[in-house]
Formats: sequence, structure tokens, C-alpha cells
Amino acid sequence: MKSNSLIQNQNIIFSFIRRYLKKYPYFCIIVLHEYFRNLFPDDPHINFKIKDPKTRIVDLQITLINTLQNFENFGFYNINFKNLNAQEELKKKTGKVYGKFWKRFSNKENINAKKFILERFRNFKSFNNNFFKNKKIIDVGCGGGRYSNALRLLKAKQVIGVDFSDDGIFTAKKNYNFKNISFKKQNVLKLKFKKNSFDVVFCNGVLHHTSDFKRGIKELHRICKPGGHIYLYLYGTGGLYWSARKQMNKFMKLIPQEYSQKVLDLIGMPNNRFIFMDNWYVPYERHCSHKEVNKILKSLGVEFIEKMKKGRKTDLETGLFNYKNSKIIWGEGEIRLLIKKSV
Repeated sequence: MKSNSLIQNQNIIFSFIRRYLKKYPYFCIIVLHEYFRNLFPDDPHINFKIKDPKTRIVDLQITLINTLQNFENFGFYNINFKNLNAQEELKKKTGKVYGKFWKRFSNKENINAKKFILERFRNFKSFNNNFFKNKKIIDVGCGGGRYSNALRLLKAKQVIGVDFSDDGIFTAKKNYNFKNISFKKQNVLKLKFKKNSFDVVFCNGVLHHTSDFKRGIKELHRICKPGGHIYLYLYGTGGLYWSARKQMNKFMKLIPQEYSQKVLDLIGMPNNRFIFMDNWYVPYERHCSHKEVNKILKSLGVEFIEKMKKGRKTDLETGLFNYKNSKIIWGEGEIRLLIKKSV
């Protein structure tokens, strides 16, 4: 199956969506929800009837195109959406978008974060059951604190979570009031810690939403102790999936976040799913290549860089591992690295 047909079909779908955004915003949200979830290797809430991802995506693309072609005949109501404040600084806007997500997590879902960490870290050769035990750990870009708490549950000696979002820090302090965990409001690009402060630096899906991911990586390296470890997760690049994210991030902002969330709630989407709203409404999203990230890390003189080749069922790396020629869909996958700082 050629990549050109996948991309051409996707472009046709998105051209319809752009045309329908003002007339049928509710329909566009439902279509994009269905399309985007099918771009993942697996969906934890709705079983895929067709397991082969290329076949599944092409079949869905054809179905959506046929549906979208006929939708022009439907009537519509005029909906006047208020313009979002474009002048608000990037980190504050990002914090507001994510702050709404963190409040939606239940205690059970927060506890599941421990399971998610283990499902990924067990694929690193240098990981063992005592990896986090008795370590001083920082969670850079902690959001509502669920991963900070998961690191505590994995027997860390001390965990500090930092984030620029007032909502995130408030939620974290409210939910996780334990002796060996604390939360501070800080700019992740200019951390207020001395160099060589932490045994483990954990940064999960944060720096690609900042204005300078290179500076962010250097900060992670600076505060990590010699011989300590840095866990870094960044968005990748290439393939149908990342192309779709770029386009959706641009045109979905024409629909207010609150409206989209209500539509997704009405179709029964679980509270813990924010992969759609994450992409659609975050102010800035950078896609990185393994090559450029490795270049930055090597310039800092790290001891080793270990790439996660397989993770959870929904991770792009797992799809690349399980299906041949799947770079057409997922490109380089996601960037999940375990880095050891030189002594």
C-alpha cells in the first residue's frame, strides 16, 4: 500500500473539515475523534475490528470521505464562537489548556500512572525494580502531579514536581499531600535548582510545548547528578500520524475548547482521554527527530542514550515494532529516551 494514497485521502478529509468547521462543528469533532483514534496502534476503549493499521485507516478514510461528501445536504444553525485571546503568553495558555484536563482525572486513573511508567521503563535494558528506590527525583512539567505521585509509589526517597500552571500546581498539592512529595511553580526552561541536584530527572511530554526545547534539554542535563538518569519524552516526526497532528492543531482552534469537550462528553468519551484535546488546543506543538535530539544530548557529553523500542499497546513505538513498513503511518514514532549523565 503506497503512502501517497493515505496522504491524499487524509488531505481530502481535512479539506472537507475546514469547509464544514463553521457550519457543522459538532460533526467535525466527531469525525476527527474517529479518525485520530484510528491512527494509533491500539485503542484501549474501543476494539478495532480490523487489526492491520494500513487496511483499517484506508477503509475508514474512504468511509469518511463518502460521509463528508453527503453532509453538505444537511441544514445547520449559525453558531457565533468568541475568539480566543491570541495575545496571552505561550506558557500561560498551555497551562490553561492542560489545567482543564488534570481536573478530570479520577484517583484510580492517577494511580494507574504507576502502571504506565512500569510498562514503558521495563523496555529499557538499564532499568530494574529498584531503579527509583531511595532516589531524589524531579518531575519537570508535572501538571496535576499524577506521575510525580507514581514515582513516589515506586519508592522514591523524595519527589519534587514543577510546573508553570497555577491550576496544575493547585491540583497536585490538593491530591498528593505526602511528606516526601512537594510541588513548586517554576519555568521549566529556567529551573531554580543548583546543578547536579537530582538522581533522576523525569520529563514526560513537556518540552515540545515550550518555546525552546533545546534549552529545556540542557536544563534537564544541568540539574541531573553525574551518573544519574534523565527520562525524556518528546513528539516525533514523519508519517501520516504526525502530519495529521500538525494540520488538526492549526484548524481546530476555530472551535472553542469548551464546545469540543462538551461534544466528546456527549458521545461518552471517558474523562481520562485527552489525546484529542491535547493536540487540537495546545498553543504550540513541536515535532522533533531522533537525530536532532541525539545531537543535542551528545554535545552535552552524556554517557549513553537508550531508545525505547516498544512500550504500551497504544504507543507508536509498539506499532512500529509489531507491523512491517509502518513508518508510512508513524514515521519515527515518539521519542522516549533514558539518558545517563556522564560521571
